[in-house]
Amino acid sequence: MSALTLIRAFAYRTRVMKSARAYESPLRADLMEQTRVRILEALTELFADPTIWEITIPLAARRARVSLRTVYRHFPTRDALFDAWGDWVEKTLDVRLHTYPEDIEDLPGFVRRLYDTYDRNDALMRALLGSRAARGAREGTRRRRKRSFERAMRALTMALEPDDRARAIAAVYLLASAPAWQAMREQWGLDGSEAGRAAAWATRVLLDELRRNPRSIKDP
Repeated sequence: MSALTLIRAFAYRTRVMKSARAYESPLRADLMEQTRVRILEALTELFADPTIWEITIPLAARRARVSLRTVYRHFPTRDALFDAWGDWVEKTLDVRLHTYPEDIEDLPGFVRRLYDTYDRNDALMRALLGSRAARGAREGTRRRRKRSFERAMRALTMALEPDDRARAIAAVYLLASAPAWQAMREQWGLDGSEAGRAAAWATRVLLDELRRNPRSIKDP
């Protein structure tokens, strides 16, 4: 076989292999994403299981019916798994778990929408709030939520002393939380729409007071 023939054969083989890789790449990406979602769905099931005390990577792998190595390939740590799950829930179910509006003026309207989404995903929210296994996830995402909320509140609270600022932020933060939604539902019988209206009103009152007289937090 001549050198030219060998070169042509090699070039043809290279083109075929590149074509095969180009075809396989989207398929591989789709399969990886399906596996990733399968793991996140399994995590949701674990949160809703009242018999589970703590969620671990091996437990998530067993529930998703994938290998431990597969889970670690997508999520190198438990915190990474919980963060990814929170992002997935926000995107898939439109339930805000991580972020708040950057402009605090948008917060009352955001609270109303937030409570509505909690109502639409009632089973998931009750599982998260009542699950012992979900405590780790809530703790892991709380730091992210608090940082987001503190940034939004900075302009209204920057002149306050640290202790006063912490109390003001905590009071407003509580209204934009799932436990407040749950309390209004269970203790006062309000659905998500009515609870959202009440929380939005209270949020607006507190924000107006912080604008008008921020130092009132010292002597309520």
